[in-house]
Amino acid sequence: MRDCNLERVLKTAEILGIDEIGAAYNGKARENVIYRLNTHLHIVSNYPYLVVSDRIDDLSSPELDLFIVRDYARVKHIIKKRVRARIGLEVLLADIRTANGSNVGKWFEQLRSLYKLCHSINCQFILSSGANSPREMISARCFDALLELCDVRPEKHWQELEEWLKIKLGKRCYTDVE
Repeated sequence: MRDCNLERVLKTAEILGIDEIGAAYNGKARENVIYRLNTHLHIVSNYPYLVVSDRIDDLSSPELDLFIVRDYARVKHIIKKRVRARIGLEVLLADIRTANGSNVGKWFEQLRSLYKLCHSINCQFILSSGANSPREMISARCFDALLELCDVRPEKHWQELEEWLKIKLGKRCYTDVE
């Protein structure tokens, strides 16, 4: 079953032409990368990007694609009131790497709650490694196992994420990457 999920993730990446998601933009775009930016570009870009923030004030911004949820217990009521449909709510595994066992347990319970909230308010749940280097990356099998621990069917999650990315990136026009 896990090999099928891995195949699905790889197939999705291949279909979308993605090698990396969330790379830093250094002035020259690379092919098959979706960049994470702090602000929306008001010009036609030559690379796909998502506007990302962890500032609660940005939550209702029409330009925001992805909101990083760092403390779900603190922001869940604000999210319910201010978030608009089809925004991505992202949780970074890097934020929990050094936590003690009790906090990890609470974190998993918060992930379950966030996933349910995402479905009730038509938002995309995103579990991300939050990696800053290749050494911090997490395999597809580990992601699937973490999703299952949160009562999320991995197959359904990857399919929903694929559809969400197509919608988000399809709204923008891109020229060829130089």
